[in-house]
Amino acid sequence: MKKILLASAAVSLMFLAGCQNDQSEVKSTQVENGTKTKENGENEEAKSVFTRKDRQIAKEKAEKFVVLLTEFHGRSIFSDEDNNKVHKELSQKARKQKLIHSESAFANPQYTSFVERTKEDSKLILRRDRFQLGDEFEEIYYKYIDVHELRLPIKYTVKSDTSSEDVELESFIRFVKTTDGEIYILDAPMLNSVDLEKKDEDAYYDEYNRKEIQQEVKEELNIQ
Repeated sequence: MKKILLASAAVSLMFLAGCQNDQSEVKSTQVENGTKTKENGENEEAKSVFTRKDRQIAKEKAEKFVVLLTEFHGRSIFSDEDNNKVHKELSQKARKQKLIHSESAFANPQYTSFVERTKEDSKLILRRDRFQLGDEFEEIYYKYIDVHELRLPIKYTVKSDTSSEDVELESFIRFVKTTDGEIYILDAPMLNSVDLEKKDEDAYYDEYNRKEIQQEVKEELNIQ
């Protein structure tokens, strides 16, 4: 029996890094019965909040974020003291460069997949050649919480928990734009933060508290 996967109540629009239009259209859809359908059978349009300059800033911050991670390649996190020191340094450097959102935080390095463990030591494996940024941006409009997110694909290699072989994963670096126009990384490899897609699904299913969820997200993150 085929499983029907429930799609998110968000819809995406692909943006090339060299996009000519600063105000592209983002189509808004809703989810019904496991399929993505247009509300009332018609497209709803939402203006993009990310300009061409915003996307350039986002790409620069993504590159700086990867460089920051690679600075910690080979660092020992075997002891709690070393692990806490690395975690603190990562956070301080990311915030000093204004790379990550105030509600984002680095995961405990010891519990990430970037660790090579031996009996004598545990070291972070964060070489530059293990990260590859994509070129195409994707803007997501989350209709039910009324916020936007910009995504940039990233491929990265981690240590396998079950074998000696490395594993290549695909994910996104996710950006938001604050009400004062600043671009920040909300989520990325090694980061924990608010899951906007999950919040949007919560708001979709909880129509009674939808406005409250929307207000909570906007106030917590101060984003557009």
